[in-house]
Amino acid sequence: MPQKKYKILLTRDRSAFSTKWVCNFASNLANEGHDVTLLCDSYENKVAAPIDDRVVKINLSGNTGNPFVNLWHCMRRYFSLPTWRFSRVLRQIEPDIIICYFLQDLFNVTFLQKHNIPIILMMHNPPDEVFAKHLKHWWQKKMFHHLIKKVSAVQVLMPEFVPMVQAEFPNIPVTVIPNQVPMPTQHKDYAVNCKTIIHVAQIAKAKRQIDLIKAFIPLAKEFSDWKIKFFGKVKNSRRHKKYMTELRQLIAENHLENQILFPGFSHNITAEYLNSEIVVLPSYTEGFGYGLADGLALGLPGVGYKFALAINRILVNGKSGYLVDDIAQMSEKLRELMQNDDLRQKMGMYARQDMQKYAPQKVIDAWLELITQVLGDIK
Repeated sequence: MPQKKYKILLTRDRSAFSTKWVCNFASNLANEGHDVTLLCDSYENKVAAPIDDRVVKINLSGNTGNPFVNLWHCMRRYFSLPTWRFSRVLRQIEPDIIICYFLQDLFNVTFLQKHNIPIILMMHNPPDEVFAKHLKHWWQKKMFHHLIKKVSAVQVLMPEFVPMVQAEFPNIPVTVIPNQVPMPTQHKDYAVNCKTIIHVAQIAKAKRQIDLIKAFIPLAKEFSDWKIKFFGKVKNSRRHKKYMTELRQLIAENHLENQILFPGFSHNITAEYLNSEIVVLPSYTEGFGYGLADGLALGLPGVGYKFALAINRILVNGKSGYLVDDIAQMSEKLRELMQNDDLRQKMGMYARQDMQKYAPQKVIDAWLELITQVLGDIK
């Protein structure tokens, strides 16, 4: 554990305070004795998780409650570069190191700026997806290839992501540090059969809720007292609403309105996991897969796709649950779990123990080692 204490600037452009992982990460760094500033540039001020009082929180364009200030914030965000606002903060706090959550954050703290502050760039999504979205135009590619030269290290969540970064940026060191998973004191009470399958994620096509519904349809009559609960919000957009309509139509066609439920966002998702038997995350790809990891940590067996990046590393096939090839196999493995209480308990207990490798202290220690290494290499 490094003895030296650092001034760390953690920046996420969009609503950093409403990102649970960011709140926990900033708090853990502060708890280690470092001076941490959490910086964002968002109208939203919602806080997703408690933030340590020692963390300095700065929102450059937050909702103030004053309509005139809010109007100014909105106009400024549309008609001026965020990099100008971020540069003033950098001059004021003079951090030892900057940790950027997204490529956009790298732009905010480097574009048209001349400082030499070391930077670690995080990749919280599969890098190939990030690059496909943000480097699809020649001018974006040229700009970020120039800006990435100012980065001292890139952090990714899984070993499989390393070659993706190296293929695009071969000269930048890449370090694997997974996300932290809170290790709850509670765990599933295996003496109580709640007969519920839980899915926790935004209601979106990328999360493949439709695959779980299709896998459950042939099981519904045999397990008529079982339910699926999809916890998550539906974004207010035509694309997401259309997908939700598609899901509801499929449910109605199979008369499963009483067995497949959408309770929405939960303010106590831990209790919902504990009142479930199986956690399923059928995404085709994930950056990490918190919706699965949190359930495993509480002692639920899981089900996900074998080909899904991140899912296939978090879930140990045959031990903490099942990795499946398709919807038919998902249905088959769900049946095995639903009809066998002892199997669910055995896998759930293994899952809870296995998730210890993502314990917050282990992850924060790895981060502090990387920070110390970056600052040591530069100094």
